[in-house]
Amino acid sequence: MKVLKFGGTSIKDADRIRNVLSIIGRTAQESDIIVVVSAIRKVTDLLLDAAVTASKGDAGYSKRLSEIETLHRGLVEDLITADGRKEVEEYLRKELNELGDVLHGVSLLRELSDKSRALIMSFGERFSALIISSYLRQEGLEASYADARNMIVTDTNHCDARVDMKASAKRIKAWFKEAKGIQVVTGYIGTAPDGTTTTLGRGGSDYSATIIGSALGADEIQVWTDVDGFFSADPKRVRDAYVIPFISYGEAMELSHSGAKVLHPYSVHPAMKSGIPITIRNSYNPDAEGTHIGGADKNDERAERPVTGLSSINNVVLLTLSGSGMIGVPGIASRLFSCLARHMINIIFISQASSEQSISLVVNLAQAEKARRVLEEEFSPEITARQVESLAVRKRIAIIAVVGNNMSGHPGVSAHLFETLGKNGINVIAVAQGANEMNISFVIDNQDEDKALNCIHESFFLSRRKVHVFIAGTGTIAKSLMGQIRDHSLTLRKEMNLDVVVSGMANTRMKVFRNDGIDLDTWENALEPRDDGKTIGDYVAGIKARNLHNTIFVDCTASGDVAESYPDLLASNISVVTANKLGMAGSWKLFETIRSAQQSSNARFLYETNVGAGLPIINTLNDLKNSGDRIIRIEGVLSGTLSYIFNELRKGGKFSEIVRKARAAGYTEPDPREDLSGADFARKFLILGRELGYRLNYEDIDCESLVPENLRGEMSVEAFLEELGSVDSDYEARISKAAERDMTIAYTGEISEGKARISVNMLPVSNPVAGLNGTENMVVFTTDRYLDTPLVVKGPGAGGEVTAGGVFADILRIAGYLV
Repeated sequence: MKVLKFGGTSIKDADRIRNVLSIIGRTAQESDIIVVVSAIRKVTDLLLDAAVTASKGDAGYSKRLSEIETLHRGLVEDLITADGRKEVEEYLRKELNELGDVLHGVSLLRELSDKSRALIMSFGERFSALIISSYLRQEGLEASYADARNMIVTDTNHCDARVDMKASAKRIKAWFKEAKGIQVVTGYIGTAPDGTTTTLGRGGSDYSATIIGSALGADEIQVWTDVDGFFSADPKRVRDAYVIPFISYGEAMELSHSGAKVLHPYSVHPAMKSGIPITIRNSYNPDAEGTHIGGADKNDERAERPVTGLSSINNVVLLTLSGSGMIGVPGIASRLFSCLARHMINIIFISQASSEQSISLVVNLAQAEKARRVLEEEFSPEITARQVESLAVRKRIAIIAVVGNNMSGHPGVSAHLFETLGKNGINVIAVAQGANEMNISFVIDNQDEDKALNCIHESFFLSRRKVHVFIAGTGTIAKSLMGQIRDHSLTLRKEMNLDVVVSGMANTRMKVFRNDGIDLDTWENALEPRDDGKTIGDYVAGIKARNLHNTIFVDCTASGDVAESYPDLLASNISVVTANKLGMAGSWKLFETIRSAQQSSNARFLYETNVGAGLPIINTLNDLKNSGDRIIRIEGVLSGTLSYIFNELRKGGKFSEIVRKARAAGYTEPDPREDLSGADFARKFLILGRELGYRLNYEDIDCESLVPENLRGEMSVEAFLEELGSVDSDYEARISKAAERDMTIAYTGEISEGKARISVNMLPVSNPVAGLNGTENMVVFTTDRYLDTPLVVKGPGAGGEVTAGGVFADILRIAGYLV
């Protein structure tokens, strides 16, 4: 024998009820069955709304009553043929009249007692069971309507009744001993010893099914709903959640009590006690296997996975009782919990410090104010005597439960869990774990619920991890970066189990957000005009509002405004990768603010491309420092543009012609004076000087400008290039003079003893700088370890592809840290 329970969504309209008929008919060919039904979708809410409206003396309850009547009469007309319709309509009329009378009485008294509320709420299941049983008979099945109030005995807590299992089992057995055919039973409702109607709490039809199945020793209890089974997490919140083929009774209870709405929290215990398997099935997809709930793990694939599933409850309230007067005082906890029990306040979560100085507990929002009031009354003497502080109330929080049988005796689960949360900047307010190690529950802010569920799920359940990238800027570097991410994505998935998801892009005119990722082939078409003031603050606010896990902000601009947003991003635990020098080479105040935000955050801040594009200069410098080496001096060429110009000079070209050639090749800014001023070189040396620990500002860098003084005023680029020929003879003379001494000239810099200088210098032809080609950069580290033979880092120091490659490498470094 099998018990089949159908939820409200499974019978929400005539088509769904016809679908239920096919499920019942197919199962009835294999075994005897009992059917338990909920109210039709929306009806329970309509009944509650009608009851509350009536209690205010508002005649508007009649509108809800009409909606309920219309909904059920419509089902009767659609499902029941004319021959059998009269009997069903007569029953409906009688029941609707009774419901109307009760609501009218509530309206007159302007009082809604729990007894009245339970009676009103019972009509939904009574209507649906009658209509479905009548429809089954019409379609050739021997079926009868069965009112669960004749079977299930409860206490007098009318709206959330506790079941008397012994008395209920006796009545259930007696009922089904006489019953014939398929009994269509009203779920959710029962009866108190005085004969008044009670309800088992929202979703209680699941409980009804397992009570009946347990009493009768059923072979299986099937709970038919609108999802394919128990998921590893709520699929509405976690896109990658998947159906769990099997979970144990204990895991199902933990997940249900912790917020998983697939099954009523009390449903598992009767079935577990009788050893009856429960199967969660999808009435919209009846061929799906669903989730099997039983007493032993039948899925060998789960053996090495410690966590089975995640669930959460949001918008609850944390109450904390604390004070030095609680330490070592017997009975505090007893008084607290007894007080709440007397007032029928349900506790969802409990956590107590080992010092006994505080007890934290979580209750539903609807009961929070009552809980606060009664506890403050209970502990009024201690509060007055300052032995206990006033009750602390924290709203808008969520509880997340990490559940799994295999967590027991599996070291490292907690460490892995809290490390994942910490890296994503999720603050854990309170923690509770049972001694059986099956459930780790923790409290966080509501706003972090989705982020926490996704990062935990990804960390424990998926082999492939994600990082969400938000890019500022859509210029050359950004375009190259998008191409590199696209071209390398398959390799990253295969070799690193990593998805780099570009979830946002913006410039001053356009932006786009896609949490699930922008198409890397058509991203330029996805950009939409901005209407948010075109400020970086609006873009950052959009990123923060999405609150995605493993988030990296990538700055591909040269904007000071964007650089000033780094502290805010880091403070929000969003890692930053930047090719923009105006952060680390900005004002000392901004530099310190960024450093401070970085140190107080779990986010990472990488800026390797600030100095040498794709060259590992900053990483090399920090490796030397961190390993205890003393850096004596840093020398080199850190401008690809100026490296190219002087490399060409050594070949015999004219300075002005080389500058024109470099501009035509795209090696310079549109205005070459920006490169010739040495400003970019100076910013790079400023960053290196600060990395060495020197307190330097831009003005402290002694930088020789290559723009002649008479050409530094306002003039067009074309006029400047025309006049630049006036310095050709000077450079020819310098080259000639150096050659006479077997030397050459180069635009180089040096940092030592807290000072930095950049200028045109005469160097031996044997110097490594004299061997540079094209736009190559070079940095020479002279240290205690590399004293006789300095450490040289050399390679391309400019170009969109090279810089984008450095940015991409920094993204992958942070991804490695995060996942």
